[in-house]
Amino acid sequence: MQIILVSSRLATAKTFTIGTRHIVAAFALFLLSVFFGSAILSWLSIQWRLPLVQELVVSMQQREAHQAEQFVRDNLQSMAARLGELQAQMVQLDGLGRRLAERLGGVPSGKKGSAAALEPQGGPFVPAPLSEAALREEIERLAAQIEEKSQSLAAVENRLRENMVRREFLPTTLPVAGGARLGSPFGPRLDPFGRGRASHEGLDFVAPYGTPVLAAAGGVVVNAAYHPEFGNLVEVNHGGELITRYAHLATMDVEVGQAVRRGQRLGSLGNTGRSTGPHLHFEVKENGVPLDPALFLGQQLALKG
Repeated sequence: MQIILVSSRLATAKTFTIGTRHIVAAFALFLLSVFFGSAILSWLSIQWRLPLVQELVVSMQQREAHQAEQFVRDNLQSMAARLGELQAQMVQLDGLGRRLAERLGGVPSGKKGSAAALEPQGGPFVPAPLSEAALREEIERLAAQIEEKSQSLAAVENRLRENMVRREFLPTTLPVAGGARLGSPFGPRLDPFGRGRASHEGLDFVAPYGTPVLAAAGGVVVNAAYHPEFGNLVEVNHGGELITRYAHLATMDVEVGQAVRRGQRLGSLGNTGRSTGPHLHFEVKENGVPLDPALFLGQQLALKG
């Protein structure tokens, strides 16, 4: 780039040529001036403590400190709230664990007999503030405990559900509606038709003719037909090889393959088959082996007694 200067007095012209190196040198000179100017201003602020500069620096430091303090405070508050939520969940899980354990007939969850529970303790309550690291550690500890307790309670719940299902299909309901009285018990007895000593594989309920006969538990009807000795006979399978028999019925109100609920009517009490009078012969068999029905109906029989 060329610059031409013309003088009116001398009537002559001078030419100056500006190259890249001149521009770079001018830019470098500008940067040096800015740098030295800033350095001088900083030195003056330190030596003379200029009020304006000092106040500006202090204000910026205070603002940064306040922002950092606010961030830490908000973070601690968030962590404390999270810790409170986890503690509330632990209390709820402990209560649920105790209720489930009581329903299962076991010991409530927790370390029974631990040193902390046995050693005497006391004194005033003095809150202990937690640092950020302590809060984080406590949150992690509680989260791990909640995960462990949740898995434990899930196992307890599964056991409880299995027990409920098992009880639903156990013959624990009296098979005769109303005021039936007990006849021949389970075990050896004299044959009612005079043929000597015999084994009675069920329990007899004596009631008026036509009294409703009920399913002792839920299951599926596997037999509903006439038998030469049992008369009108209904058999219900309750799962696996557990079967109940209802014999000497006057009528049968169910069919083979029908699902029945606990307490559902199966027929009416009668005097069919090898029988000396109206009664229900009730049997419980597992894998073909006769079981004493009183083992299942014990509490119900006690209430009737």
